Formats: sequence, C-alpha cells, structure tokens
Amino acid sequence: MKHIATCALCALATAPAMAQEAFDLDTITVIANQTATALERSGATVDIIPEAEVRTAPRARLGDFLTFQPGITSSANGPLGTTSTVRIRGLGGAYVPVIIDGIDVTDPASSGGGFDFGGLTNAGLGRIEVLKGSQSARFGQNAVGGVIAIESLRPTEDGVHGFAEVEAGSFDFRRGVLGLTARTARTDLAFSYSRTETDGFSASAFGTEDDGYEASQANLYLRHQFSDLFAAGISALYIDSEGTFDEFGGDGPAPFDEINKTEAMGLRGFVELVTGPVSHELALSYFESDRTSFSNGVASPFKGERRRVDYRGSYDAGGVWSLNFGADYTEEEDLTQTIDIVGVQAELLLAPTDTLDLAFSVRNDDHSEFSSELSSRAALAWRARPDLILRASVSDGFRAPTLVQLDPFFGDPNFQPETSLSYEAGVEKTFEGGFVRATLFQTEIDGQIFFDGNSTRCLSGFGCFETGDFEAKGLELSARAPINAFLTLDAAYTYTDAEQNNARAPRVPRHDFALGLGAQITDRLEAQFTVQHVADIEPSAFAPPVNKVGDYTLFHVNANFALTDTVTAFLRVENLFDEDYETAGGFNTSGRAGFVGLRASF
Repeated sequence: MKHIATCALCALATAPAMAQEAFDLDTITVIANQTATALERSGATVDIIPEAEVRTAPRARLGDFLTFQPGITSSANGPLGTTSTVRIRGLGGAYVPVIIDGIDVTDPASSGGGFDFGGLTNAGLGRIEVLKGSQSARFGQNAVGGVIAIESLRPTEDGVHGFAEVEAGSFDFRRGVLGLTARTARTDLAFSYSRTETDGFSASAFGTEDDGYEASQANLYLRHQFSDLFAAGISALYIDSEGTFDEFGGDGPAPFDEINKTEAMGLRGFVELVTGPVSHELALSYFESDRTSFSNGVASPFKGERRRVDYRGSYDAGGVWSLNFGADYTEEEDLTQTIDIVGVQAELLLAPTDTLDLAFSVRNDDHSEFSSELSSRAALAWRARPDLILRASVSDGFRAPTLVQLDPFFGDPNFQPETSLSYEAGVEKTFEGGFVRATLFQTEIDGQIFFDGNSTRCLSGFGCFETGDFEAKGLELSARAPINAFLTLDAAYTYTDAEQNNARAPRVPRHDFALGLGAQITDRLEAQFTVQHVADIEPSAFAPPVNKVGDYTLFHVNANFALTDTVTAFLRVENLFDEDYETAGGFNTSGRAGFVGLRASF
C-alpha cells in the first residue's frame, strides 16, 4: 500500500492504466501479435487487466467485471450460474473466443460455439487480455469481435507462497479459494482451487423459487526451463458445476426442476526451443465439455471435444524486422458430427524507425466442410511524441457455422462461413499521472447466422437459424486523472450503433458509461466507488411484452482493510441503491447484495 490504491478502481482503470504504464514499465501484450509486444508498439486495441485487479474486482462474476472495460457489455439470464454472454463492440460469445492458459474453452457443442460466462468468477484467476476487432489472421475462425485471453494464478516471487480466501454474503453465497505458487531460477509452478455455492434468486422475472448454483474449479500451471535453449510445461483446468435455471417465462413445473450440469476439462502441453535466431513452440491441447440439461424431467446431453496441435516459429532479424510463422490442426466433434481445420499463418513485424511499428498478418484456414478462407490484418502504432500514440488497423475475418447450425434440425447443411471486415483508429495522450484515449471502430459481417424464433424452414418446429447482415460502429473513450495524492478518477464511455438485418441489434446498449473513484484512505484502508450507466438498449425478440430492458444505473462499493501484513478483510456491495433492471428480457438481475471475506497470505 505504498501508492495510491493499487487497484484504484479495480475495473475502470484497468485497460487505460495499463496503456499509461506501458510508457514507463514496458507492459507487454502476448496476444496482439504472435510474439510478445510492448503495448505502446501494438497497433491493435488491447485492454490488459492485471492479476491484482482481477482478484479485487468489485463484481464476482467475471463477465460483469469485464463490462467496466470500454466496448464490453454483457447480458445474463439470471443469477450466478445461468447463461451469460459477453459482447465486444456489439458482437457476442460466438464471435469472441475465450482462451484460458492457452486452451480454447469455447464450447464445441453449443449452438453458437461461444463461451458461457454465467458461472465463471474471478477466483484463482490472474491477468486478462482483451484484443478487439476481427482477429482471424491471428486466431482463425470465430475471432471476429475479438479475443479474451485469461491466465490462471502465476508465481510473482521466488520460493513457495500461497493464500487462502473465504467469502460469504447475500443469497447465501459462500466461496473458498486456495492458491499455491512456487518459483525457482528455472521453474514456475502454480495451483488454485475454488469452491462456490449460492442459493441465488429466481432467474425468471415471473418466478418465485430460487435458482442456486454450485461449482468447483481447479487450475494448474507448470513451466520448467531445462536449459537456456529448451523449456517445457503443462497447463490444466477442471470445472464441475450444477445450477438451476428458468425457461419459457417461469419456474419449471413441479415436481421437476430445470438443471444444468457441466463437467469441463482442458489440458495443454508445450515445448519451447531456441535454435540460433529462430525460436519454436509446439503445443498439444485437449478440451472437453460434457453438459446435461434437465428440463421438465427430460435430460438433453451436449458433449463437445476439441483436439489441437500448434506449431509457432519466429525469426528475429535484430529488432528492425521479425518474421513469425506457424501451422495448426484442430478437430472438433459433438454427439453427431466431426469437423477438422488446418491453418497456416505468417506475420511480418517491421520497425522502420524508432517511433513507428507495423504489423502484417495473413492466415489460411482449410475447413473440412468448406473451401479455404484467407484472412489478413495490417496495423500500425506511431509514437508521434513521447506522450502521444496514434494507432490504426484494418482486418478481415470469418466464422464457420457451428456443428449445431449445420444440423438440419435447427440449421442448414448448406450454410457458408460468415465473412467480416473491421477498421479502427485511435489516439492516446498521456500526462503526468494520467491519460486520455479515444478509438473509432467499425465491423461489418456478411451472411451472419442468427436464430429466428419465427422461422419454420427447418425441422425443429419452433425456430431455425437463418442468415443476414450485421454492422457495428462507434467510439470508445477512456481517461484517468489523479485528483490528489489519495484520490484517482477514472472514466470510460462507449457509443455503439449496431444493426442486424437493418434493425437495431438486440441487447447492445447505444451508450455505456462508467465512472470510478479510487481512494487510499489510510495506510491500511483503500476503497473504490464505481458508477455504471447504460442507456438506449433494445430487448431481444424473445423477451416477453412486459420486461425491464432499458436504461439503468448501478453503484458499487468495495473496500480492503489490512488487518496485518498477511491478513486482509474485504467488503463488496453490488448495486448499492437496489436498481431494478434486466439485461435479458424476462430474467432477473441482482438487487443490492453485500459480501464480506478474509484473505490470508503465507
């Protein structure tokens, strides 16, 4: 606690603060380009959230916490454990791959192919990077809205260390977290385990029974440097959860409850080798999601698997230019179908002057069900002055239909991949202790696949997947300003104009504003006060006629008090003034909720 609120506003300050620190601390991004890049040299827009700010987030559900970042919104079908979608610049989970410790955790068996943030909390997680805009040239199919890369716990100092955390609060919420790390001159090892239980509240706005949730999650990371030229490691994750939910506008009819049971596991092994000026990485990964949905006494299984082999190489010509290259093979399957994709990519990074960086990326994906797709990206970062960065990028991308969308029961075997084009341009000005950043963006998608509840073309009888067009454009603004030695003010605003088939895109707010104040009250006490205001939002076509989707304002407070050098007490109050609102029509959100806890380090 030697400086102003280390977390100064755990959410709002994150991305801008990291952009500011890049000038002084050489903060790097590991996803903007194939090789690690200093943030000020990246032409793409990247928000970086440090582990300390993730751990002390003012909202426990990770998807809710991410909405404090410019350009990110979310909607949820009820309390913790129910379906929650995170959107980047108006595009939802199907367009935003989520990667945890190098493992793609998007669900191969889901209808949209996206990741469900409904039950994921900040427990045991570390640094997060959010890369925005079409990124198929870097990550292949689906990376049209952007990419979210999450790290689990990492060691930060030599020796063996750990922490234990307990938390309890509203809706009979209970959570315990254990983290252990070890570091030597050549080895990094980290393990975390969390257990979360809550009685929740009724997911349906018309229901009365509580919809509870319980989950266990474990993460493991190990990397050993065998020699100066060779290293190897593994990462693994396991999630076992069960939650109740509501559908069709109310509680499930007695005696049946509507229940989702999910067991997901992922494993990745990698080796790194340096041969002269060329570095290599070879990785094998596996992810499996086994879900069963019980509705009205009927069990519906959803099982998906993904196997992937990655090779990445990089040739460094001494700083003026470098060439990155690679190839990968991915196989995905659900209960009825299997597809495979072969990708080849190359990336040229140029630094023609000390103040200008250019990146050119190209990738070809050969999908077993479709013709090859070529994706490209060009980006620049120009440090016009030491305190001024100009950024610009243009990129295209594609998204292949999911296995469910190709199934004639809901979709069409003749669907073709969606194609996209993204532009962005931004400027960042820094000053002593603060910054101002502005980014213009635009994304267009041709042949977007969406679900139409009124369509009778397919076999389901209650809606089908159809195709149309999508366009989103807007402006992101963010700023930080120190008020005095104890207070820091942060602000973020996003304007998004999103259209789907010549109509307003549902669940995408036109205006999203956040303001935060971080305060170092004493040497031991720090607090954060956060305000969010969302305005001009359209409910989806599935919302009931009576719904509360609309403008809302939320206030959150959280504080940390150091009882000793190793024990900290914390308090979190979400929705302080008990705003009554919905992000998905017909589904409740939390009213005022309070949580207290203790964290002990050793």
